Amino acid sequence: MRLRVEYSVGPELKFLANLDMMHLMERALRRAGIPYYLSEGFNPHIRLSMGTVLPVGIWGKHEYFDLDLAEMDREDFIYNMNLALPPALSIMDCQQIEENAPSLMKIINAAEYTFVIEAGLDLSDLTTRIMQQDTLPVQSRGKNKNVIKDLRPGIYQIRIDRDEAYDLLSLMVSINEPLNIRYDELQALFIEYGLFAKNIADIFRQGNYIKEDQQFYSPLKRV
Repeated sequence: MRLRVEYSVGPELKFLANLDMMHLMERALRRAGIPYYLSEGFNPHIRLSMGTVLPVGIWGKHEYFDLDLAEMDREDFIYNMNLALPPALSIMDCQQIEENAPSLMKIINAAEYTFVIEAGLDLSDLTTRIMQQDTLPVQSRGKNKNVIKDLRPGIYQIRIDRDEAYDLLSLMVSINEPLNIRYDELQALFIEYGLFAKNIADIFRQGNYIKEDQQFYSPLKRV
């Protein structure tokens, strides 16, 4: 069988690189006694496929991986894995998917990044000015650092929420192909509109999504 698994990464692990996260999951699978499958060849490894990379320096509420394993009850999988994982990592849900289902990297095309902002700034004016622009050019922070990237086509929604001490600025954006928007490119954009790094207390990824027309779906809802 093949499972699509949803998990959360707490702020305590936000500096863990993607390869380290994969190794952590592999060790947890072994400790939990999960009947995972191994790849073939001279160097067999657990058939675990991580979803979109969680950038170093931010944490995530709804992250995903796919796993090939023998038959196992989904509730037992969640329970056993959470016993084996550190407190800052938690399996939230899982769903059996078809063996030939497309990979997470192929289907996830949107993400929501949330910036935790010190209270008192006029975020409504900032978001209005951003969404009114026809183009939003920033220098790419990806592999092609000399490229000027227009973020405007890939910024779908901006939402402002408030709690007792902070404002939460959340942006639903395009990721992967054809336009991959990084959280640090959004930070560079904010600087042009008067929001600086010193104003940002924390950053996390609210979730990863499959965008179809104007709707956004969890990868567990499109399996």
